[in-house]
Amino acid sequence: MLDKKGRLFGKVSVVDLFAVIVIAAVVAFVYFNVGGGRPVVGAEQSVLITFFNPMLHDFTVDAAVDAAERGLPVVDDANEIFLGNVVDVRRGESISIMPNVDGIEVASHMPGHSSIYITSRVTGRLSDGAVVLGGNIYAVGSEVIIWAGQAKTMLHISEIRAE
Repeated sequence: MLDKKGRLFGKVSVVDLFAVIVIAAVVAFVYFNVGGGRPVVGAEQSVLITFFNPMLHDFTVDAAVDAAERGLPVVDDANEIFLGNVVDVRRGESISIMPNVDGIEVASHMPGHSSIYITSRVTGRLSDGAVVLGGNIYAVGSEVIIWAGQAKTMLHISEIRAE
């Protein structure tokens, strides 16, 4: 297979073949980890994002509801990405998931606690239950610390939908 000059089948140098394989591996790595693996997204459109926390102390929810007035900006605290403007703030009954005596998980209310929903409107690109904003992908289920007006709260994204 190798001749006296180190060529494979008398035509291709083993060193050249190794160099081509290494270059192809580097190109594949860069493609899938930097640019090529990003999701295909649509055109920019108005998107509603609902943030949710199932159980916070009542005083925390009271402060957040008072501070997160409609029209105020919502910002991702970690990345300083604009997530829209507040369109709705609601409190609800707290939701605590615990196993009952039979080991079946059930939802129940915890006294002194409430849930909170904050909905914002932003212009972004939708992609399969996610929205791309400022180069970041925000998906349903993601946990994010946001500023909604003067309220800083850790919430989960519970819904993303086109308006």
